[in-house]
Amino acid sequence: MTNIKFIKDKNNNYISLIVSGHTGYGEYGQDILCASISSIACSGVLGITKVLKIKADVVKKDDEGYLKILMPSNLDKEKLQLSNLIFETMNVSFKDLMKGYNKYIKLEEVCDDVY
Repeated sequence: MTNIKFIKDKNNNYISLIVSGHTGYGEYGQDILCASISSIACSGVLGITKVLKIKADVVKKDDEGYLKILMPSNLDKEKLQLSNLIFETMNVSFKDLMKGYNKYIKLEEVCDDVY
């Protein structure tokens, strides 16, 4: 199962995304569901780091099926709004994917009120 966790701050801004585990839908290296999840997450990383040029902390371990994005806490209002759009797009994309594959994906949204 792939676990997807979105973390928001007390103002409902996205601060982190953690994707971990392989879905088990298909054989390792041939799993189209894992590939779909990776594509959504990696597109989000590219949008944040390359398009918006935000210096987010990104950890990626392909062999473990692990990706973490941690946003810096000092974003200006415009970058914060734009990054929220990218995170929300990923969130909606994962939820849409889950419609047909909910036994392979677990998605949760949590609040970290100390950020």
